[in-house]
Amino acid sequence: MNQEKIGKFIYDLRKKYNLTQAELASRLHVTAQAVSKWENGRGVPDIELLKRLSEEFDVSITELIEGEKENKKKNKLGLIVSIFLIILVIVILIIVFVIRNNDGTFNFSSLVCNNDSFSINGVIAYDDAKKSVYISNIHYCDETIEEPKATAVECILYEVVDGEEKVIASYGTLEDIKDNAPISAYLRNVEFNIDDYECGCNSTTCNNLHIRINALDSDDGIVTYEIPLSVNNICGN
Repeated sequence: MNQEKIGKFIYDLRKKYNLTQAELASRLHVTAQAVSKWENGRGVPDIELLKRLSEEFDVSITELIEGEKENKKKNKLGLIVSIFLIILVIVILIIVFVIRNNDGTFNFSSLVCNNDSFSINGVIAYDDAKKSVYISNIHYCDETIEEPKATAVECILYEVVDGEEKVIASYGTLEDIKDNAPISAYLRNVEFNIDDYECGCNSTTCNNLHIRINALDSDDGIVTYEIPLSVNNICGN
């Protein structure tokens, strides 16, 4: 992760929207010194502030982490490049690093998709007081099998606690019937952002996360895909 590149990106976005450091700090409820530290490459916002920045400047959290705009071209080369960048971000996030700003020290671990037919971009951010989960960019990526189509798709994030399933968040509904479309077309807008999630160095909860995708086909049959998730390098172990 290139902190200087991220800082330059935040600086350019602030200038584009004609904001001073003090004005941006006021909108984010941080100090102007914190904004200055980010822009000078001496710190990076935590995941909650990254989410606020993405909403403020209409960019994705992935773009903020990459420090540049994503390529929006819908072609095969663009898809390959996007997948490569996601993998690169995940590999970099495996290394635990310390972000120093006015909010304290945050650690990051990447969420790994344990289903070869799908890829995701997921991060867990945590310190002594707060844990957050962010998941986006869910794609069907099995090139050996034609991507299935559906009339509706629902996506459920859940955890298994003592053998029982506990739903954390969901997106979409099978009652919302649409035309036949590739599953990825339904999943591209799926985003989970959970604050204060119970996950820590001595907890197994993080490795009990799952994503369930229920797809309704044209014959009104339901096809279910299970995506177990695991965490890399929790607390530097």
